[in-house]
Amino acid sequence: MQFPNLFSPIKIGPKTVKNRIVSTGHQTGYAVDNMFTDRLVAYHRERARGGVGLIITETTSVHPSYAGQRFPGLQIFNHDDRIIPWLQKLADTVHEYDTTIVEQISHGGGMGKSAPMLPLLAPSADIPERKCEMSRELEIDEIKEIVQAFGQAARRAKEGGLDGVEIHGGHGNLITQFMTPYSNRRTDEYGGSLENRLRFALEVIDCVRENVGNDFIVGMRISGDELVDGGQTLEDMKKVAAILAGKVDLLNVSFGHFWDYMSTAVMVSPMAIPLDAFVYLAAEIKEVVDIPVIAVSRINDPLLAEKILADGHADLVAMTRALLCDPELPNKARENRLEAIRTCIACSQGCIHHIDERTPITCIQNPTAGREMEWSTIEPAKSRKKVVVVGGGPAGMEAAWAAARRGHQVVLYEKEKQLGGQVLIAAKAPFRTDLGDVARNLSRQLEQEKEKVAIKLGVEATADTVLAEAPDVVIVATGSTPFIPPIVGVEGANVVTDWDVLEEKIEIGKKVVVLDGEGGHRACGVAELLADKGKQVEILTRQFYVGVNLNRNDKSLALQRLLQKKVVLKPHTWVREMREGEVVTYDTLTKAEEVIAVDTVVLALGGQASYGLCRDLKGKVKELYAIGDCLGPRKLEPAIYEGFSIGISL
Repeated sequence: MQFPNLFSPIKIGPKTVKNRIVSTGHQTGYAVDNMFTDRLVAYHRERARGGVGLIITETTSVHPSYAGQRFPGLQIFNHDDRIIPWLQKLADTVHEYDTTIVEQISHGGGMGKSAPMLPLLAPSADIPERKCEMSRELEIDEIKEIVQAFGQAARRAKEGGLDGVEIHGGHGNLITQFMTPYSNRRTDEYGGSLENRLRFALEVIDCVRENVGNDFIVGMRISGDELVDGGQTLEDMKKVAAILAGKVDLLNVSFGHFWDYMSTAVMVSPMAIPLDAFVYLAAEIKEVVDIPVIAVSRINDPLLAEKILADGHADLVAMTRALLCDPELPNKARENRLEAIRTCIACSQGCIHHIDERTPITCIQNPTAGREMEWSTIEPAKSRKKVVVVGGGPAGMEAAWAAARRGHQVVLYEKEKQLGGQVLIAAKAPFRTDLGDVARNLSRQLEQEKEKVAIKLGVEATADTVLAEAPDVVIVATGSTPFIPPIVGVEGANVVTDWDVLEEKIEIGKKVVVLDGEGGHRACGVAELLADKGKQVEILTRQFYVGVNLNRNDKSLALQRLLQKKVVLKPHTWVREMREGEVVTYDTLTKAEEVIAVDTVVLALGGQASYGLCRDLKGKVKELYAIGDCLGPRKLEPAIYEGFSIGISL
């Protein structure tokens, strides 16, 4: 067997888990009125059906003093018994697939956002870096009440038929806030020494155990290193873990502290962080405990997961985003269908970024994520159609694959010599190489349907080309071209696009100005690339800061790298005129002008839809669809979603 460790069972407390793959607790945004929903149950059912061994639910609040202010309506409450029927439904659903499921229970303390009549409560009064809001120090009677609330929440989990609970003691939640001197400056029995700072955590564990007994998993999630000045280091946490291990059945070793920008940036590791970069924390913790340990941090491949286990670094591996991207990953790995696995690229676009925007999570590569109730299977079409897809970027590739899966005969035209479209260009930027996996994953999907998909590379399809195929359906996915703004002098020889730079089509001068029109990766990436080549780079944006639309992880890391590389960031600043050797800029707030000496101006302004073929074909084919940037320049997620949605509707 290729994965003898990954697919071996493991005993966690009183329960046996069928394999070592874990979906850890993560906010989904599928809750309604602070409660589980059928949508959320269906989401977990799909991962159970895909073969995961252990599911840990998203965190549930145990006490009304933390009522999900950070995620209004989306934070699940375990405050009373109304949760029990939902837990029963969830347990019954995933148990059909022999999957173990535990509920994560927590209190956010001072990590959230206050609401009317609901202040932030924490071990000590403080203003977190990321929140800018003062919390109030908890009174002793309030601490005791919250301890009891943890016990009652665990009791409900057991009555709901779950296999256990995971107490959230990491990431800056209330237990962490007590545990670490970074946020605990109390002078009573809950502060000062390690023994005192751990008192709250140990009281919570004891109360939980009193309510559930010994035939129920009680685990804890911890940060193996808080990665903040004044916080607990790995050496500190090894001492903590050794104490906790005497009371819990499982340790889920994560890292970071939500109160700090840079610590938060790596907590759900983005593409810029190497694979398994923080597994060493679990390995070190494992050395000092005799209970199972979960390793986390960009474990997106079963071969990597197997190696972590084989090397003894952990007992279980968290593959949470990998399972969001491909719920069937465990089954595919066990059946040795590795080429069929859709690999997570840690783009954070559909998961972390959606939660930042208080919207339900998705996955850019898996349009069915969160839509399992509607799209759990692809049914064969009742009648076979001839489908022509024009454009071999992600939108067109996904549409071609989905249509083929329905049983249609597909012809895919791509004017370049290879499939992939704009992601192949974007992948040339620093720390964005993994974007290329999107094209590789889609290519493998198309290969699986090769009998139904004819791919014609190096052919720029015209209306005549398409009509000659006598299609029943035409899907136009011709993408976009770089937007050129109506600024005086923009036609000058010293003005280029970010694509020109990434594809190394032109020579770039020493002094460079990059215009950031999207607030995303385009400007930051091309600026960093040029800085790495020794150029003097300034980024101008009309927004209040550069990279305003990046997700919270990429934003902190990208800006940190740019500043370290001496890139000048100019907010609320734009260009009025471009001349040879200089540009005239103006402050968008004060309108004050400044002339900047510059050799090259780089336009990173997003795309302009290539819609011409759609116009040429209107009224000439039975069914005509435009998808992706052709329909309107946006991000990668809607392109793949539209390709899938149209493809399976045919």
